[in-house]
Amino acid sequence: MSNPQIVELVLEGSIPSKKNSRINTSDGKSFPSKDFVQWQKSALTQVRMQTQKRFYNPVSLEVIIYFATDARADLDNKLTSILDMLVEGMLLRDDKWQEVPMIAVQAAYRPKKAGAFIRLTELESDVMGAELEAVRAKRKPRNKLMVK
Repeated sequence: MSNPQIVELVLEGSIPSKKNSRINTSDGKSFPSKDFVQWQKSALTQVRMQTQKRFYNPVSLEVIIYFATDARADLDNKLTSILDMLVEGMLLRDDKWQEVPMIAVQAAYRPKKAGAFIRLTELESDVMGAELEAVRAKRKPRNKLMVK
């Protein structure tokens, strides 16, 4: 792919951890918190205003998460929230390793201005090598129609 598709996104606001803010009910069900749901809705609106692109090939993901305070927070949990939002917004088909084989994430302190910068770069469809492509080819459904 001589000209890979690149999408850069800017998100405003603090990114909650989906994992650490879940609500667990007495019957064993688990739901994302109201704060996470509100953030995801806001983030999806911000993303839709910036792009309509969908990636069908694997992507490289680069993320800078901006922290507005020096309070304790886990970078990996915020990254997971971003990945889930990108899947929910249909920019990515899935956030499994085959679809996002390269991730670079870093944190930065930006007083009173939380948010994130995200860059998605489309990779060659065979970026994972011949071995994985052979496995994928075996899993593809075959057309069973017979022409008479």
